[in-house]
Amino acid sequence: MSETGRTEPQLGGNPYAYADSQVPEAAGIQRHEIEFTASAGEYFRIWIVNLALTIVTLGIYSAWAKVRKKRYFYGHTLIDGDSFDYRAQPLSILKGRIIAVVLFGAYSLAGQFSPVLAGSFTLVLVFAMPWLVVRSLAFNAHNSAYRNIRFSFRGRYGEMLKLLIGGGLLVMLSLGIGYPYIKARMIAFAARYHAYGTTSFALREITRPLYGIYIKALGLLIVGSAGAAIAAGSLGVFTNMSSGMSAGFPVFVIAIYAVYLMVYSYLNARTTNATWNALEIGPLSFESTLGARQLAGIYLVNMVAILFTLGLATPWAVVRTMRYRAQHTTALAAGGLASFVAAEANNLNATGEEVGEMFDVDFSL
Repeated sequence: MSETGRTEPQLGGNPYAYADSQVPEAAGIQRHEIEFTASAGEYFRIWIVNLALTIVTLGIYSAWAKVRKKRYFYGHTLIDGDSFDYRAQPLSILKGRIIAVVLFGAYSLAGQFSPVLAGSFTLVLVFAMPWLVVRSLAFNAHNSAYRNIRFSFRGRYGEMLKLLIGGGLLVMLSLGIGYPYIKARMIAFAARYHAYGTTSFALREITRPLYGIYIKALGLLIVGSAGAAIAAGSLGVFTNMSSGMSAGFPVFVIAIYAVYLMVYSYLNARTTNATWNALEIGPLSFESTLGARQLAGIYLVNMVAILFTLGLATPWAVVRTMRYRAQHTTALAAGGLASFVAAEANNLNATGEEVGEMFDVDFSL
């Protein structure tokens, strides 16, 4: 393989990392569209049974419900004709949820007896939260596989603690200006400590793109809100408020919600694109082309459908959203995906796959 355009390995030890998002043509790039083959009808049956059993068992079945849901979605997400596997056991998830409920229940109870005790529990939770996040990332990675090769996560508690506490302080002291920087650091932490088999993920710097995205989103929010307010004012919405709610006030509220929906969709689409387009796994890179307007349209239709069906359209909404995301995500394999996976399988056979930690508990919801 030609070394042209190659850089030193980035964090995570990725020996395949390139200087830009495109791998040299000489490498023989293969494009693999992400396929999502789930159907709303099939998922509705899973969803309605999960919901009913979770209610009947007072939440206990939620662990089994999560496993059924994730196995269905993993099994219907394909790259190059092969699906992903989700291998977690419901009891591991249930144990994590019981621990989480006990912790937060104890915190709520402590507040009823003593402010000092409540403050102590708050301090405990602040220091426990990074550990819970790291454990959840490790659990979900270890129980995810593609072509019989597991993912893994090697992030450490100490670094996550610095990110959450230091990041929170930075965001507060900077009046929000530091948020894109902290978000970029969080994304980098999650990405660069993941691995597929023996190959670590790599993520190019995304701090500057995120600042551009958030600045534009703020501008969109200000302009959209101001435009809605000016239009409402010209129609006399606010001047008539003294005599009761104006007939045009609901229209103004809908306009504000429309602005927020567009801003949210813009942030979601652009940050997702920036993250996936900067991610590399060995010879694999990715191309994400989500559109803010298309995503806003999907969210709007989803909300209306869920509202008018009293929630029964939720499975349909979830499936159509995930299908759109899959249709706009492509894996680019330099030298071929099959050869990369085969090399990983050989590496694991030579070194032996690491056994998951004994404390195999998931704390994510």
